[in-house]
Amino acid sequence: MASFYFSSVEEFLTKSDDHILASLEKNYARYGYTSLFSDQTVTWERDIRSLRKTLQNCVSGSKSALSWGVLLEFSIPRKDKRIDIVLLVRDVIVVLEAKAGPAASQAKRQVEEYALLLHYFHKKSADFRIVPIVVSPDAGEPDPDAVNQRNLFPQLPSYWISQVIFSSWKGLVDLLITADDSFSEQIPIDAWNDSPYFPVPSIFEAALALRSGLSIREIAHSEASEHEIESVRDAIQEYVNCARKNGQYAICFLTGVPGSGKTLVGLSLAHSGENKSDAIHFMSGNGPLVQVLQYMFTQESMRSGARSVQARAEAKTLIENVHVFARYHTEDNHGAPSNHAIVFDEAQRAWNREQHLKKFHRDYSEPEMLLKIMERHPDWAMVIALVGGGQEIHDGEAGLEEWGKALLGAAKDWVIYASPEVLEGGQSTAGHRLFDDRTSRKEVLTSTVLHLRTSNRSLRAENLATWVNLVLDGDAEGAALLRITEKFPIFLSRSLRETRRILQEQGVGDNRYGLVGSSGAARIRAEGLEPSSTFHAEYPWEHWYLGERSDVRSSFQCEVFATEFEIQGLELDWVGLCWGGDFVWHESQGWRLRALRYGNQSKWSEIKNVEKRKFKTNAYRVLLTRARKGMILFVPTGSTDDPTILPEEFEATAKYLISCGVTLQA
Repeated sequence: MASFYFSSVEEFLTKSDDHILASLEKNYARYGYTSLFSDQTVTWERDIRSLRKTLQNCVSGSKSALSWGVLLEFSIPRKDKRIDIVLLVRDVIVVLEAKAGPAASQAKRQVEEYALLLHYFHKKSADFRIVPIVVSPDAGEPDPDAVNQRNLFPQLPSYWISQVIFSSWKGLVDLLITADDSFSEQIPIDAWNDSPYFPVPSIFEAALALRSGLSIREIAHSEASEHEIESVRDAIQEYVNCARKNGQYAICFLTGVPGSGKTLVGLSLAHSGENKSDAIHFMSGNGPLVQVLQYMFTQESMRSGARSVQARAEAKTLIENVHVFARYHTEDNHGAPSNHAIVFDEAQRAWNREQHLKKFHRDYSEPEMLLKIMERHPDWAMVIALVGGGQEIHDGEAGLEEWGKALLGAAKDWVIYASPEVLEGGQSTAGHRLFDDRTSRKEVLTSTVLHLRTSNRSLRAENLATWVNLVLDGDAEGAALLRITEKFPIFLSRSLRETRRILQEQGVGDNRYGLVGSSGAARIRAEGLEPSSTFHAEYPWEHWYLGERSDVRSSFQCEVFATEFEIQGLELDWVGLCWGGDFVWHESQGWRLRALRYGNQSKWSEIKNVEKRKFKTNAYRVLLTRARKGMILFVPTGSTDDPTILPEEFEATAKYLISCGVTLQA
């Protein structure tokens, strides 16, 4: 039971205040709270009296009010939060936050967050309107029509969250009666109270929760997934146990669409108490991901009392840059690494021999190097490679084939676990296969569990990755048929100012928003945004991702955009994607992939190289799959005075995106 008390309005009005208070106190104890402070009891007594009077007046104005639902202290799983009052007014969910004094902005953010949590994660709330209200004796009398004024998701026809309303208890009567639609059926009270709750945490929430000791089952569960993430994690753990027990050298390839939970599985294995005596080391070649997570772990440790030096050292043991690991074990230490098992995030981005030689003068590929380092263990070793299809975005990123070459030439006989997609290629691995020559390959133990085909990043839009692939393939008709925006808002804006405004409107509750864009969008500078790679390399991305709204370095300012290199592996709730002239649509040619050539007359040059074209397309694939809750595509209007930002090119791009089903922002 999620609520401390629930009933119909009719039953609520027949019960005494003492009866309802006793039910609240009993369930308060059942939830494990050992002390009940007098302030809480006084608050409950006050709210019960006020609610009773309000509902009595509602019944006088509408007899159907007797069938409404009343739920008190509704607990939100895993959040340690409780909603004061939920009223089920036929098919409208009213979320009440009761305040004794002036209603502050903190109460507004709190009730907004409650509404968002119900909308995204509470199954029975998914298809109904939600109205958040802050009730305070000092609030004025609201316009009853405010309950029908859409704020979030205005384009969604049947379910949405209204703007937060401030009301007195007296003014609440007219609001509730206005919300009562006599032609709608009443939401079943018991079913709503007992409805499943499917939380999908952000990468930051998940990392902190796992570090605190929670299991992957306790923090992430999605009804949309083909496989529970927990079962995938358990399968890989069994492979680790088998390698340890039987003295094997094993590698496991976990594939999945963007946002399906690959990194979450890796972090869960690295933080598992099951591996405490022989820890699994989490590594990534994604510098910003490592930078941000290390900073977050450091700050969390310092809040718990650790000294800064100790906190930073501990953070580096939880997640490490793979290039730092490689340098240490090739230049400073030639013995076996301290960990028998490692997780390599974004393994498809491992460098090939040419890139490794160019960067570090090492005449072998990154997969070769990692296998050789792990083979220094005399007894057993395990590599868990997390692979995202179509995510290679830079020269020298080898894809799956380089791992196949490394395994064929390895000194040890590696046991290979993988999904069938790793052998067959296709969309899930962007056409890459572990062994490109079918006559020269090793035995692979395949399991369908090792492929995550459902995106959980983009809440309520498990098909977003498919939609993005269709858009990038030039299949506007196929993309439009998915009707993606019926559940996942995607707007198109022609103004950066308007884009910022929309993002700010969506910054309710704990929603985090910011701008992203291609590293090749060189002329985005015309809009006042800095694309310089030097600037981006030196920017403090930990503050961009984690800073408060008041921090001028944070994403909330919408002054600095993250490129595909800074956003890959990470995410925001709402993304404003600044479209660049490096990737524009032409009616007869399709996508034109370009690089800017500087000179007295700077101009765009078509990218001919097949590999570079793939990287450019993948850059936009990454950018289009970073949002959890919604996205605004900002396509500039351009200027007739500048041949590098021609209006007709952006106009064609905007029209194409609209034909894919994107909603034009009026």
